Amino acid sequence: MAALTSKPRDRLHFAVKFAAGAMRVAAVIVVLAGIGGAVALFYLPSIPGAESLFVPPLLAIAVAAGAVTFSLIYSLILWGFADGLVLLADVDDAQRATQRQLADVILAQRTERRPFHGEVVAATQVRNGS
Repeated sequence: MAALTSKPRDRLHFAVKFAAGAMRVAAVIVVLAGIGGAVALFYLPSIPGAESLFVPPLLAIAVAAGAVTFSLIYSLILWGFADGLVLLADVDDAQRATQRQLADVILAQRTERRPFHGEVVAATQVRNGS
């Protein structure tokens, strides 16, 4: 009977999951930094030593809205890449499971059939010592 190759094992995907988790943490930090920067812009005149800094209210609103919008978009991109990494790991696991199932089906099919003529001749030659 022909030999099967070894079945692929499952991987842990620790590095991929760690990178995805780090990207998600970075996305949350970016959003919090954007919101914090927008809030700090409105409290700028009340900071000691910064009384001379004056930002017109409309400009402050526009800059704050831009900062929050940019941080939200950037965090969504980071979160999307993290989900993409997890999906790639899941696809790898699914492909390995499919290969294992296919190897099981082929092995079951080979054990159900009778040996071919060449296999019978080879087995009798080995038994006879020729």
